[in-house]
Amino acid sequence: MKALIMPLREQRFISLQQNGHKVMLHDLHKENFDPLLPCEEMPKDAPLPKAVKEHCRELIEAEGIIIVHPNWWGQPPAILKGWWTE
Repeated sequence: MKALIMPLREQRFISLQQNGHKVMLHDLHKENFDPLLPCEEMPKDAPLPKAVKEHCRELIEAEGIIIVHPNWWGQPPAILKGWWTE
């Protein structure tokens, strides 16, 4: 599946850059993102891991977001669902 997704991601990345957009690219697997939400992070004022803080900052600054992922039984992979929850 990875072989099908990567060219699509790269094509979008290059196209956006060529059109003058600042592009931030993340690969949750390469970043070793842990999709499990620890109990300590559940309270509203809980401290967040550094990577999650950085992703949140980038999302706030973004004018748009494109998520490229494989489709597992009609849903995104668990790692992406965990990222979105955090």
